[in-house]
Amino acid sequence: MFAVQLSGLLSKQFNTNYVRGGTRLASSFGRYENYGKFREYRKRLAFWLKQQGSQVAEACARQFEFIAAQRIRRSLQIFHLYTRMWDEVALKEFMKSWKNRTLRNTRHFLMSSIGVTMYNWDHERISEEELNSFLGSYKQEIEGIHRLKDSTVICAKCHQRIVIDVQQPGIKYCTCYGSKFKATVNEGPQGWRPYIEREDMLIWRREEPQSGGLFSYKVYGSFDDVTAEDFLQTQIDVDYRMKWDSTARELRIIDTDPKSQQTADDSTDIIYWETIWPKLFANRDYVYQRRWVVDKEKRLIIIINKVTEHPSVPVKSGVYRVTTYWSYMVIRPYTEFHQPGIEFGLTYFDDPGVNIPSAVTAWVAMSGLPNFLIRMRHASKNYQSYKRDRDEGNMSSDNYISLNTEDSIQDNIMDSIDTTETMEESQVSSKEKENVDPVDTFTTDDAQQKEDDSESDESSDCTDASDEGRGLFRHFFPTKLFV
Repeated sequence: MFAVQLSGLLSKQFNTNYVRGGTRLASSFGRYENYGKFREYRKRLAFWLKQQGSQVAEACARQFEFIAAQRIRRSLQIFHLYTRMWDEVALKEFMKSWKNRTLRNTRHFLMSSIGVTMYNWDHERISEEELNSFLGSYKQEIEGIHRLKDSTVICAKCHQRIVIDVQQPGIKYCTCYGSKFKATVNEGPQGWRPYIEREDMLIWRREEPQSGGLFSYKVYGSFDDVTAEDFLQTQIDVDYRMKWDSTARELRIIDTDPKSQQTADDSTDIIYWETIWPKLFANRDYVYQRRWVVDKEKRLIIIINKVTEHPSVPVKSGVYRVTTYWSYMVIRPYTEFHQPGIEFGLTYFDDPGVNIPSAVTAWVAMSGLPNFLIRMRHASKNYQSYKRDRDEGNMSSDNYISLNTEDSIQDNIMDSIDTTETMEESQVSSKEKENVDPVDTFTTDDAQQKEDDSESDESSDCTDASDEGRGLFRHFFPTKLFV
């Protein structure tokens, strides 16, 4: 304020001198003429500043303190604000992650919390309508495979077999198109292409839509040395599977349909199966519903598998749960269920949840799938030996079910007769026992037992030999075909 007044007085003084002088030099001379008056103003200004200096300094200090206090207060407010926000964000992230984990296993979490395991069979079971639709199509499965075989691997000109990947002994192959022509270029109904041929086995495959390049497989086999009854037991006897399949880490029945009594004709179970994968991969496990039906009028056995969930087997840490899996198998004996000779068809698909290059997948399938089928064939041939050893060891099993009810009744009658004869023989005097020829004690049953044991040993040797050099093949998806 005082500076403004001072500048106004000076301007007025100089302007007056300038007009009075008439020239520019007059202003300069006027400044010197009034020098005494200017010095007086300067003295007044210095005196005023001296008087007001302490008040100005005090006002500036108060203003600085006020601004500094405001800045500090604002900084503290911002600090507390962001601190609260960070705490809330951290809490929200924790609650969000906990919620996701809870929702992922809500059903299992709630069931385990109250200590109750329940499975909604009314909603999850394979219904009769679904089963009838399955039976309507699957009863013609073997005939459909024969038609697929005629359209893809049989030459229309010479009616001889066309090579798929490698020639098999004892088969006459077509030469109409040259030795380099292979059946893999042929495509049958529904997109099936021939893929692998081995002894008594043919395998087709097709790419499943919306599966990321994964294939489903159709297998046809014709074994003249296996009975339908033993082949079925090899599929459904989980205890026996744990013995002959080295890739099965855990395999058990966790639940059975209460409305489906386990009989020789029909049974529905929930199966848990964990399979061993190489160290570079996590193990895979499955929870699936298995239903098998025996149609004795048409001499067919049908096994249907589809993935499901069960509260008693939640997802394990470090094990990948396969959520896409289905398969169905049709078994037909040549004559009777208990006579050697069967043909079967299997259609199968699952998503193992790992991105493996198609070349590696094909390489594994070409080597691992046929080897597994051969091992399964040997296991079916050796099932009676396993059953006999189990019975001799008084090891009961709920997994064995005889398909021949008449034979079962006859066996029970013979067992009772044998028991009676044994009790009568125990009453024979020691003298009569001494007269028995030791050679007669070696019965034909014992001879047959030794022959079966030798066959079992040979089959085991063959199985072990086939396992040698297979490396990681036995760990991959071909082992999941028959459960």
